[in-house]
Amino acid sequence: MTELAMAPTPSSPEITAPEATDVPIVAEYSQSQFVEEVRTERLSLLWKATLAFAFVVIWVVVVITQGVGDSAATIIVAVSTILVSSLLTSQLLKTGRYEWATYSYIVGLIFTVAIMMVFDNKDTRTLVPFLGILVIFIAGTLMSVQALFLMLTLCFVAMLGIPYVATGDFVMNNGVGFALTLMTLTALISAQTSGELYGIAEWALGSYRKERETAVKLHESRLAVEKSLLKQQSLTMQLRHLNADLDKAREAAEIAKQFRGQFLANMSHELRTPLNAIIGFSDTMLNFPLMYEGVELPGEYRKDMNQIYTSGKHLLSIINDILDLSKIDAGRLEVEIQPVELEPIFKGVLSTAVGLVGGKTVKLMRNTPDPLPMVVADPIRFRQVLLNLYSNAAKFTDEGSITLSLEAEPNRVIIAVTDTGAGIAKHQQDLVFEAFQQGESGRKQQRQGAGLGLAISRQLLNLMDGAIWVESELGKGSTFYVALPRYYPPGSDAEWVEVETTQTQPAQ
Repeated sequence: MTELAMAPTPSSPEITAPEATDVPIVAEYSQSQFVEEVRTERLSLLWKATLAFAFVVIWVVVVITQGVGDSAATIIVAVSTILVSSLLTSQLLKTGRYEWATYSYIVGLIFTVAIMMVFDNKDTRTLVPFLGILVIFIAGTLMSVQALFLMLTLCFVAMLGIPYVATGDFVMNNGVGFALTLMTLTALISAQTSGELYGIAEWALGSYRKERETAVKLHESRLAVEKSLLKQQSLTMQLRHLNADLDKAREAAEIAKQFRGQFLANMSHELRTPLNAIIGFSDTMLNFPLMYEGVELPGEYRKDMNQIYTSGKHLLSIINDILDLSKIDAGRLEVEIQPVELEPIFKGVLSTAVGLVGGKTVKLMRNTPDPLPMVVADPIRFRQVLLNLYSNAAKFTDEGSITLSLEAEPNRVIIAVTDTGAGIAKHQQDLVFEAFQQGESGRKQQRQGAGLGLAISRQLLNLMDGAIWVESELGKGSTFYVALPRYYPPGSDAEWVEVETTQTQPAQ
């Protein structure tokens, strides 16, 4: 079996599949990661702004209090606290420890505000506690709810404890109390806002995940469609090449068929000329001694000469069959389609069949109605078909009978030739209609024949718009059926078929 090459030919465009790198990668992105990322960016900006803002606030405090006086140490401690806190926050962010960076930043702010409350100035002690509100608000935007309230508690302790430790005076006036109350309200509002922000973040992340999943599915679908399209294009190109090869093979087969038919026709003509001379001279030597001045053929030679004559007739029959088959293949066999009366043909075929049966104990029987219907056919070719059927029946029937029967239908006539011979196996009943083929019984019994009679008969019947088939059982005989269109004479009550006198049918 020839293996078909699946690779593209050099003249074909190269087809490449889409690269796998086109597929988008969707990482697991949780709500906490999203929020932490946002807060990290916010914190990295805040610690820088806070460092600058702390110096501004301290400067404002100094200006408002008109000099630092004994509070220089307090200012230095406050500035140092915020500086250390900011630098530590920066380092923790660089190492990716966001939670510790947040605690460092918020605790530094809380202690800075608490240290600033140590100023020995009434206005300072009144204003500074309100900075705690800003600290708690910033903590609410950077921390979880639990950490926020922890920082609120630390803020209360630091703002009340550090001034007490530094001065021995418990600072708790209306301003400080009001500031602590506002800080508590700020913490509550920040906790509520953080919850809503978490909800919004969760919704946004859910939408983001759905969008990415949809994008991935669409991308995978696009890749599948592109691969299917590329595969279809490849198959189309291969099919196109195969069709081109088939067209070339078909053209080569047609040319070979024409050459074969021409060769067979020429060979048949060349063989028939010397063969007719052999048959003619052997027939003359056997049956016309007057051609040789009345000298009879010696008895010792007659048997061999008779064998030469019989073999020549058989060989001529085979050559005629080959010539007919070559004409059919070349589409040059002419048939004369006309109304045909069956009675003369039946009588002639039965008369010839007597010689085909020879000395066998085989009865030739006929079971046909009277009168016989007419058919539309070529009388010469139809007679040839019947003779082929009787010849086959006589070859494979050693005893019993060969029966000719007929069944008339409204549109066709079915003629049957039934024998009681060897029969044909079921699996070989179609094979016997192929050229140069015989059934197993013929090969085993070494019957004479080239296996052309039934093949030619089928071709001739196709040209006459007829059909042939067989019903057989091995060891019990065969029945070959021939169907031809029925002809009704003009003016008859039944339907009739108008035919042309002569026409040429193409080979099928």
